[in-house]
Amino acid sequence: MFKAIRGTKDILPAEACLWQTIEEKARDIFSLYGYRQIRTPIIEEASLFSRSLGKSSEIVQKQMFQIQRDKEVFVLRPEATAAVVRSYIENNFDKKQGFAKFYYIGPMFRAERPQKGRLRQFHHLGVEAIGSLSPLLDIEVICLASKILNDSGVKNFKIQINSLGCIKDKQRLAESLRSKLASKLEKLCPNCNDRFKRNVFRILDCKEETCRKVCQGLKLEEDNLCPDCSRHFQQVKDGLKSLGVQYQVMPSLVRGLDYYTRTVFEIVHDSLGSQDALGAGGRYDSLVSDLGGPSLGAIGFALGLERIIIAKDKTDGKQTGRLVYLIALGDAAKKEVLKLLYHLRNNKIQADTDYQDKSLKAAMRRASDLKARFVVIIGEDEIKSGLVTLKDMESGEQTRIGQAALGERLK
Repeated sequence: MFKAIRGTKDILPAEACLWQTIEEKARDIFSLYGYRQIRTPIIEEASLFSRSLGKSSEIVQKQMFQIQRDKEVFVLRPEATAAVVRSYIENNFDKKQGFAKFYYIGPMFRAERPQKGRLRQFHHLGVEAIGSLSPLLDIEVICLASKILNDSGVKNFKIQINSLGCIKDKQRLAESLRSKLASKLEKLCPNCNDRFKRNVFRILDCKEETCRKVCQGLKLEEDNLCPDCSRHFQQVKDGLKSLGVQYQVMPSLVRGLDYYTRTVFEIVHDSLGSQDALGAGGRYDSLVSDLGGPSLGAIGFALGLERIIIAKDKTDGKQTGRLVYLIALGDAAKKEVLKLLYHLRNNKIQADTDYQDKSLKAAMRRASDLKARFVVIIGEDEIKSGLVTLKDMESGEQTRIGQAALGERLK
């Protein structure tokens, strides 16, 4: 028997309904905020991500699924930002409109060790806003991520923010970190000793308890920021505060990808364990030019759909079913049910029936399993009288009604 590959999972119909609900709410919110959908390929050139994420990043070093065809090397996309920026440049959005706001929903792939909330194929929904340096855009993006989580039924999440500053500020911060950590290398795990050379920022993300203790002892302040970046970050904080958005400034929040600059943020939730991020994002004001486009400010975020579902409040309430389930008792009734199904569906009423010749009791049990809102029963008596038996599955009330009036009653 074949099984799903480790680190992947089937999204079965019962759970898929929840996914669709979250995705539909997110699409509505994206539209309210003026974002338009973009769909990039799930396969891209490997060099796109080594250039954008940094050759020393753990995603590039260890986690990309590579496909080699002759001399060409492709990867399954590990994230969407670089792909959206590539599309922005390739399709001349900078010349057509300059400022552009995109959203995406789709699968990403990383060769990671599977654990709670972390799969090898996982799903992100997110945004990329390209063409502006305004701190007002940072505020909008953080508020947008927060609204999606709130409207999806996720409660008690925390928004953590920080500023890495410009490229020069980041360089100063990296030098400061190396200086503070140089005498503590023996206390760090082997991975962090490697990160010390390749990407010192990643040490601050390490989940090893000894490394976390070392990092907690570091004094990280905003004094690495130049005046312009400090002013930008203050405007972001003031704007969030004015809108009543709760946040916590975390000087240790750095994000490990090379392209991040200025504002960075994570949204965390206690239900996820050590991998506690529901999503994250930030500015990448140099990435567009790094990938061959003009020098433009940009910001985005991604939320993990699997993680949203784990963190979603289970008392959020179940959806009322809309299905009308038709049960035929006898061959003559099957012909009537066939016509009635056709009529209801043409009138945009969700309807289905039993195709297994189940008994009435078994068919009713199936309707209950499907969370049908109504059951319509047609047997010999109903055919003779021209009526159908209609059962309200919520109240348990059962009545007889004419077929002509059934459509209006169900609407």
